[in-house]
Amino acid sequence: MEIAHKFGKAGLAAMVAAGALTTFAAGSAHADAASIVSIANSQLGQGPCSIGGSGYYPPNKSGSSCDGAGHKRESWCADFAAWVWGRSDVAFANELSSGAASFYDYGVKHGTRHSTPQVGDAIVWDFNSTTDWASHVNLVTAVNGSSITVVGGNQSNSVTTYTINNAGIGSLSSTGQRISGFISPIFNGTTSNPSNLPAGTLVKSASSSTVKVIVGGAGLAIQGSDVDADHYDLSKIVTVGDAAFNSLPAVPPNGTVVMDQSGTDNSRFVVVDGVALNIGGDDWVSGGYSTKPQMGVPTSWLRDATQRTLGTGVVVLDQSGADNSRYVMVRGAALPISGAEWDNGGYAARPSAGVPAAWLKAAAAKPVPDGTVVMDQNGADNSRFVMVGGAAAAISGTEWDNDGYNDRPLMGVPGAWLSRAAAAKPADGVLLKGESGADSSVYVTANGSALPLTVPEYNNVWANRPTTGAPERWLGWIVAKPLANGTVITNASGQETTRYVMAGGKAVPLSGADFAALGYDQQPLRGVPGAWEATAVAKSAPADGTMLLSPDNTTVWLVVNNGHKRPMTPSEFGDGGYSFLDVVRVPTALTAALPGA
Repeated sequence: MEIAHKFGKAGLAAMVAAGALTTFAAGSAHADAASIVSIANSQLGQGPCSIGGSGYYPPNKSGSSCDGAGHKRESWCADFAAWVWGRSDVAFANELSSGAASFYDYGVKHGTRHSTPQVGDAIVWDFNSTTDWASHVNLVTAVNGSSITVVGGNQSNSVTTYTINNAGIGSLSSTGQRISGFISPIFNGTTSNPSNLPAGTLVKSASSSTVKVIVGGAGLAIQGSDVDADHYDLSKIVTVGDAAFNSLPAVPPNGTVVMDQSGTDNSRFVVVDGVALNIGGDDWVSGGYSTKPQMGVPTSWLRDATQRTLGTGVVVLDQSGADNSRYVMVRGAALPISGAEWDNGGYAARPSAGVPAAWLKAAAAKPVPDGTVVMDQNGADNSRFVMVGGAAAAISGTEWDNDGYNDRPLMGVPGAWLSRAAAAKPADGVLLKGESGADSSVYVTANGSALPLTVPEYNNVWANRPTTGAPERWLGWIVAKPLANGTVITNASGQETTRYVMAGGKAVPLSGADFAALGYDQQPLRGVPGAWEATAVAKSAPADGTMLLSPDNTTVWLVVNNGHKRPMTPSEFGDGGYSFLDVVRVPTALTAALPGA
């Protein structure tokens, strides 16, 4: 099938020139195409002066096959073919004349010229674009694999039929004529199936003012703002029946490659479940998109389609095949499905949609939105969780009803992914409060802990951020969780720029030299509430059990006896003992200030 398309400011006809068409199955015919077959076959054996002796009239010509120039019988193949089309409810048939080339011109103008024969098509022979002339035209009445049956007028001066084997562009007849193209008719009326119309055809119904453009068998509504920008020619609208018009699919099939019909943006997109996903430069070839037809779509439709999100539960994979993993979409995030879950979670029974690799990578990096209620898809675990800053917070049975989680959509997710999310820390900077609203306190997350905010701090620094409700039991757990040793912090208000490192609940100040020398310039710097920070700075010493290392020597000190220190021996580390990973690097001033045990 020919797939070349032109876009941009050349208008609708250019967009669909040599456009892709929906082909009929071998031996079958559209209802209107069947009318062409019936009418053409009914004339077999007739001569140029049939039809009451007046001959075959093309729709736009006063003369006929029986009354040519100088009242002599003319080369009447186009008279006959146009007469048949004109009686088969073909749109724009009045553009056809007694010249065979008028059929070729019809195909170019309306985007129906193509290379795969279909029942009802006109076959144009020996078309010459320089002189706009063709030697012959006849009609396809049957398709059987690569062989077709045709009927034509002025074949041995009568209407006859014959078979063409291996029919295609460039095929030769027994008389040496060469096929230049197959031209499909566009049908009017209630019997038309607009899904079968060529890409780019404008359609409407008699009872609707809406105009749609056919793209991949779907009808995409054209807005007023699209007409001039996209160069749609509203004089070329095919009227179809109300039922057929209203039943047109609203989105092109999955895998359709589309672009803005206006030509102002050269980006390409692939349609998946009505969403237009951007195709990156690397994906254009590796994903096989470069081999597909590129369809121009209304600017307004594309704008809306790029802003939509793939529906929850859609299973996707890398179109290029470089990654064999499968993912399920949950509110815009792509969650990986393990091999065991592929069957156990029922994902194997769902259709998989190929998507561009770069788009998939970005979707896999997105967190599931806060407030989404999830559970294990396979149903083996009845626990419920709510997403908070990328972490899955467990919901107790009491909270399920009291906090209103039972009123939200419950989304199944892969179990392995859920296990990781339940063990994850919430992202830094998320504002939290109890979902029930019984406690008005607000907290901000930092390295897996939740730190309290005073009312002035909330109003002055944090009020412009959204606050997420969290189950009270889970929230109480991370509020009670000390900020991890080695966390580097600063006052989030910016009013005090000193940087600190956490060591056993104490915020230890770092000079500029310490910040770099101890390697903390390579770690995240987390903003924390000023009041909470002041309390942590005021602590006299790290909590007992904290291990400290300062740059003045290689001794690791263990804090004991309420703020004293004792040196640790190498034998205390290793299996069953302490870990060097838990040692906090601190300035010498801190270890020097601690008294010996």
